[in-house]
Formats: sequence, structure tokens, C-alpha cells
Amino acid sequence: MSSLLKHGKKALKGYLDIDDDKHKKKGKNRQEHTMSYYGGGVNYPLGNQPFPQSQQQAPPPPYQHHGHVHPMPQPPPVPQPYQLYQQESQHYGRYGQYYTNSVFNVNAWEAYQYRQPSDLETVFRKEMEKNPENALRGAIQAEDLMNVLNNTPSIRNFYRLNWSREMCSIMIAMLDRSQDGFMQWAEFLELQQCLVAWYNVFCQHDFDRSGFIDAAELIRVIKQLFGYQIEPQTLETILKRYSRVVPPGGRCIIAFDDFVALSVRLRAYTDAFRKRDCMAHGGGETGTCSMGYDDFLRCVLCL
Repeated sequence: MSSLLKHGKKALKGYLDIDDDKHKKKGKNRQEHTMSYYGGGVNYPLGNQPFPQSQQQAPPPPYQHHGHVHPMPQPPPVPQPYQLYQQESQHYGRYGQYYTNSVFNVNAWEAYQYRQPSDLETVFRKEMEKNPENALRGAIQAEDLMNVLNNTPSIRNFYRLNWSREMCSIMIAMLDRSQDGFMQWAEFLELQQCLVAWYNVFCQHDFDRSGFIDAAELIRVIKQLFGYQIEPQTLETILKRYSRVVPPGGRCIIAFDDFVALSVRLRAYTDAFRKRDCMAHGGGETGTCSMGYDDFLRCVLCL
């Protein structure tokens, strides 16, 4: 652990030294990274809303269950307003703009080499209909998401990763705005957009194609690309939690599944804290909030 902390601090110091030389004024004149993502074809109707899939899509066609035709159950309404968290923040950074400008423009169905967008929805519905409880809610659970990611050939071949139930649980929790423990189609679609975008970012920083990125690159992605406003001490904690030390020279490296877990938790925890900050300060943001013990447990135990 001492070796990890030593090399983590070295990577962090190197990043901060470079950042200070290039950017004397914090938050100004920072050159945005232009990333290339899959999906230059048909775009989903995102508009200017933060999560318009669940708000603007036309009612889905009926589906068959046990030989009977039923209307597709409608998901609960998305809690409002979420658009606030997509805006740049003095205290929390500009991570929301990254999702709006990059992630929500990804066409996951193209990344998985499907012929049309409805093919991905067909995968979701087939898994949903295996469980009558899921079919009644028009949603899937963690085990179902794990089956989709691990057993759908086009998705499995894209990531070449064995997804665990625990990982699928935290991914559902990140997008579970209805707080029912289920994942509706709109949430599933957004998750696929996130995963494809994160995978492309990871591959672009995996320069030796080893399946890992180093600590300095992880820090650069978190601060410059994702745009989180995070202090050096917190970055050290992230490195200790999500990286591993390998030879030669005790390098700190991060695997893709750890990168996904970190990306999920950063977004979910930041949104949760920011929401409470706004509620406690009349819609404004101070970077602080007071949390009760039970409220704290609800935030952290779901992830």
C-alpha cells in the first residue's frame, strides 16, 4: 500500500505540475479534448433535455407475453428537474456537459454492429419477458442486465469482459431515478451509451493495448475530459481504491472494469450530493450539505 501511495503521488504530482504550467488560471483557457465515438449515423431524439429518451419517445408498440398482446408498461415519470445537474458548476465541475455533449450522442446499436436501433430494444425485451415480474414493470433487474451483457454475442464481443452481478447492480443504481430497483428501457439505453463512450475513452488512453491505462492518464480523464472538480487528496484516494501496482518500476494501472466502477460512482455520488446541496440552499450551490445518517446510508449502500 505504501508503494501504491508513493507511485500514485508521483503520478498525481506529475499531472499537477504539467497542468499548472499549461493553465495558470484555473478553469480558463483549458483546451477541450475532442474524442471520436461510434455512431455517426442516426441519432436518438435527444434535443436539449438531459434525459429525453424517457420523456420524448412515442409510446412503444405492444409486446406479446404468454401468447397475449399487452401494451408496453410505461416507466414511472423521471424526477424533475435533472437538467440543473447538466450545467457547469463552480463546485462540481462540468461533468454534466461531458454527458450531454458526448455520451448522449453515442449510438450504441451501431457500436454493437446491429442493423437498426430497434435491434437493441429487441434484446432488452426478450430478456425482460423471461420474468413475469419484469414484464409487468417493463423493466429488468441486475441478473437480467448481467445476462444481456455476458450472453448477447455482439455485446460480449465488443467489451470482451465478464460482467459481475455486483457491477450490474451499481450500474442500475446510477440510473435508477425512479428508485424502484429496476431498469426501464430508457435507462438501459442510456447505460449502453455510457458504456460505449467510456470504452472508447479507455481505449484511446490505452496506448500499448494492454487492457490497462496508467494513473496519470486516469487523472487526466477525470479532470480534463470528464470535468470533475476534485482535489488532489481525493484523487489519491481514487488511485488507492481503483489501481494496482505492477512492475517494472511499480507502475499504477487501472483495468476497464475498475474504470467503469469509478465512472459510475463518481457520477452517482456527485449527483446525489449536488441534489442535497441545492435542496439545502434554496436551489443554489455551495459545495456543502448536511446529511443524516440514514440518508448517507441510502446514498452509499445502493452502490
